[in-house]
Amino acid sequence: MIEPRAHLQRISAYCIAICGPLGADPEVLAPAAWLHDLGMVAMNVGVRPGPLTERERRELLTHPEIGHALLAGSSTPVLELASRIALTHHEHFDGGGYPRGIAAEEIPLAGRIVAVADAFDALVTNRVYRRAGSVAEAAGVLRAQRGQQFDPQVVDAFLDAMDAMRSVLTKYRAGECGAPEDYVTVSTAASVLAIPPSRVRRWADEGRLEVTRTPGGHRRFRLDDVRRLAADERSFGLLRSIALPRAPLPKLAGVLRTFGGEITTATVAAVYGDEPPGWFATSKAQPALRAWRKTLLDASVSGDFGRTLEASVKLMREAQAHSASLLERHTFLERFGQVTVRVLSRATAEPDELAGTRRLMAALQRHLLALQG
Repeated sequence: MIEPRAHLQRISAYCIAICGPLGADPEVLAPAAWLHDLGMVAMNVGVRPGPLTERERRELLTHPEIGHALLAGSSTPVLELASRIALTHHEHFDGGGYPRGIAAEEIPLAGRIVAVADAFDALVTNRVYRRAGSVAEAAGVLRAQRGQQFDPQVVDAFLDAMDAMRSVLTKYRAGECGAPEDYVTVSTAASVLAIPPSRVRRWADEGRLEVTRTPGGHRRFRLDDVRRLAADERSFGLLRSIALPRAPLPKLAGVLRTFGGEITTATVAAVYGDEPPGWFATSKAQPALRAWRKTLLDASVSGDFGRTLEASVKLMREAQAHSASLLERHTFLERFGQVTVRVLSRATAEPDELAGTRRLMAALQRHLLALQG
């Protein structure tokens, strides 16, 4: 994960603002702080939607040591300090951090400073996975973690310089990650482009499609960039729909009738993973979800799937009205289709019915994306 330029500018500026009271050299610390997450360039995790696996989590925990190894051994003061920051900026003052679990003064001052600066910036700026919190909320988190995750002296210096931190935020807003709903996953980008996800990843690696990574390592793409590329490639017109099934899908109807609630529960769990649950997981969403499933069931019996588009639009507009992002809404449809097809497969559905179900869910996803144009 390569950090956005504005984030690195802010980290550097935060450090400059508190160097004086803490006795650090801003001319060395400021440029060294830019390299705090250099080890992320070696990470090969999160190239698909969904939570990280245990193996990927373990790999992610190695990035401080990798960054240190890449920077260590230099005689240049900036790079020498950068190597120590890379190694220690995830350590906690109380010893609960990683990779070595060191505590208090064992952690270099520069590492303790960048730890606070990095955490503050994560709290007050938009990220792919959530919206920014307020400066007051971020300050509250720093106070709550004073003496635990963070060095008390660094926290105090940071809070004393809060006016300067607000100025930094104002100055370096450009180029940051953007609102969560502006970004889509690999699979969503593939749906827009009408290409396999593997090709989306290859195009990103080739520089044809700009990619941002979440802190967990997941790839995210700005929807506007994906659409522009789609237009350039002439591979997909945003308003072109996928043909709906033309015949009843009785096995799908049976599955929805018997397991519709369980499929929805599994879908919601897959959508949110370890993240805080959103609208689809609330009790207020359940009547709308039941009505939507009933429309799918009735269409599967009759073979008239036209109403499923209207019902899906109604559901997604209600979700949007309750602050569900485009990524959240599209992922719900995608996961619902995947879970449903798995259940159908276990119910020994015929290949034609499996294909029809996949086509139906793909049509609903494509229709949702077209409406965002």
